[in-house]
Amino acid sequence: MIIELSKKDLHSSHLMGADTVALCEMQGFKPRLENDQQSRVDANIEGFKAEFAIARLFDIEPPTINVLTDGGVDLWLGDKSIDVKWTRGNSFLIFDSLEKFKADIAILVVRTGIQSAMKVHGWISQEEFSARCYRRDFGYGDRLVVDAENLWPIERLWLEHVQEKFRPRRES
Repeated sequence: MIIELSKKDLHSSHLMGADTVALCEMQGFKPRLENDQQSRVDANIEGFKAEFAIARLFDIEPPTINVLTDGGVDLWLGDKSIDVKWTRGNSFLIFDSLEKFKADIAILVVRTGIQSAMKVHGWISQEEFSARCYRRDFGYGDRLVVDAENLWPIERLWLEHVQEKFRPRRES
């Protein structure tokens, strides 16, 4: 599913991406970036664009800047915590370790050829990731990955969310 972002969301993504890096630098540490194909600011902008795409898709609160850490959680869908992972186009959902997967679910979002559009690739629960992942070295050490084709379609998450949200809580 491809999500077109509004001009406001794009603007916010640019500001939040730059502000995040500036905050890190003001605290005296250099933000992590493991490739030379983009700047840390650019990577953060794309990450915020991915988070805005998911927020708009599910009509939930948009992302915010966190000064110290987000605790591994970018967004909330009801009571489910979400870690939105953005990629430039590879077909893997990647975590450094199982301990780094702190949210209930992760959603993989991929860049498209359109600056204002993001492709929502799929999602997986923490438990399923743990069961399906394998190690792969992308040139900066082993990471845990699940191939994108082994993720659930985003429509399934929407269906599960809506079913939970509207299920009867008591007998009438």
